[in-house]
Amino acid sequence: MKSELSVYKRIDHPIPPLFDRDSRILILGSFPSVKSREAAFFYGHPQNRFWKTMARVLSCPVPGTIDEKKEFLHRNHVAVWDVIKSCDIIGSSDSSIRNVVPNDLTDILDQCDIRQIFCNGAKSHQYYEKYLREQTGIEACRLPSTSPANAAFSLERLENEWKVICGPLMAVPPGIGRVLLSWFDYNARLLPWRSDPTPYHVWISEIMLQQTRVEAVRGYYDRWMEELPDIRSLSEVSDERLMKLWEGLGYYNRARNLKEAAVAVMDQYQGELPGDYQKLLRLKGIGEYTAGAIASIAFGLPEVAVDGNALRVFARLLGETGDINRQTVKKSLAAEVRRAMPHERYGDFNQALMDLGATVCIPNGKPDCDKCPLENDCLAHRQGRETELPVKQKKQPRKKEQLGVFVILIPGKDSEETRVVLHKRPGKGLLPNLWEFPCVPGDITLKEAEKCAEIWGFSEYVINELGEGKHIFSHVEWQMKGYCLKVDRIPDDVREKQAWEIVTVAQAADRYALPSAFGLYRKQIEKEIRGV
Repeated sequence: MKSELSVYKRIDHPIPPLFDRDSRILILGSFPSVKSREAAFFYGHPQNRFWKTMARVLSCPVPGTIDEKKEFLHRNHVAVWDVIKSCDIIGSSDSSIRNVVPNDLTDILDQCDIRQIFCNGAKSHQYYEKYLREQTGIEACRLPSTSPANAAFSLERLENEWKVICGPLMAVPPGIGRVLLSWFDYNARLLPWRSDPTPYHVWISEIMLQQTRVEAVRGYYDRWMEELPDIRSLSEVSDERLMKLWEGLGYYNRARNLKEAAVAVMDQYQGELPGDYQKLLRLKGIGEYTAGAIASIAFGLPEVAVDGNALRVFARLLGETGDINRQTVKKSLAAEVRRAMPHERYGDFNQALMDLGATVCIPNGKPDCDKCPLENDCLAHRQGRETELPVKQKKQPRKKEQLGVFVILIPGKDSEETRVVLHKRPGKGLLPNLWEFPCVPGDITLKEAEKCAEIWGFSEYVINELGEGKHIFSHVEWQMKGYCLKVDRIPDDVREKQAWEIVTVAQAADRYALPSAFGLYRKQIEKEIRGV
């Protein structure tokens, strides 16, 4: 009696296609093997290397159960089916197939954004060309078979050939993380906070570096650590001194949040930052990026730190054409950063991305692709679109506000006795609770400035122009005209009514935080004192 595996049987394909509207590639086999038909799912033979190959290419754990395999394919935007709907076949032998009825791929192609069709093995490609190419009008890419019969291909060789699927999937090719680490070993920037990456040092440096150039931060970081060397000292510093230490860095809420978080750390964690990503996220001012940086760099945890540098590098690497300010695009790119993260040196990987984006894959200009370790894998570079990516929606034009700025001086016998008038800004709005020179809204002319002096109650004064200045905030642009107003005295009732603070020039420099918006006029005080 002949074995069931040695005679032809008419078999209808027993497994439905697997796809969803997010599928980007379609992988086609020829027809399911006996083991796959028994398991009622694709590539069910335990020796078939499809799942191991896919897991290696996509840097994921190998899925085990059918539910895990389905979730793996959906999560990675992969659709799977076979070329043949029914045929006569002996066992699992592709070469025995005859009397073919092909599958109809219309539903998959209509419902998904399939960017490439791949055929798993020569037979699958042969049947696709014969039965489906005319129907689809799409050229399929032939990949080496993952079948155990393809003994010429090791798992490593399969991985190398199959990584071509990463392009249309917009997934990072395997090994990117190790490449970045090798580059970082020779190209890491020497930064003061990296020499001793304690949790506190990493935290303070990362907050300072938000929206601020590295070179601008160095001096601030050193001064900060000299005066506030630990979390306790930060939690106890006065608000006035805190603002003075932060003076000129901008985005002053960052400093306020630092102190609030330090107080919470003293109260909840005995003065030590927690080595837990979720607990870090609950601290004031610490978002996903900063929590990832602290967790990975200071605690060695496998957490990504996706900042603007990482988004830019990966948008170019993957050819992402969506607006990287959109949450869905950010989430997708962050997932690819996590996919690329090697199983070692997590903090170095995140810092390598920061450094690559800051020094090579730069914004606002042509990146230095010749020096990039990812040059050969970068889709934007291959397409000559480096300066077009990443895509960012144009920002709304900044609101322009005109402002008259008054440097009111009360001259003394010398510069040490000369006093200046300061005013504390409101607790809400732009630059809350920071000090400023008295300001008047509007495009103030010299005549209008004189009128202001009279309204303030000054009968005798000397006034002169200090010139025009401009300061750009994220959503507002200040267009300023400055005036120096010299008076002999300021009556108490005027000082109280205007809520002015009268301090010496030295005190203003040492104790009071004046935002950099007023830097132009602050520099001119000494000139006015000297009468230059």
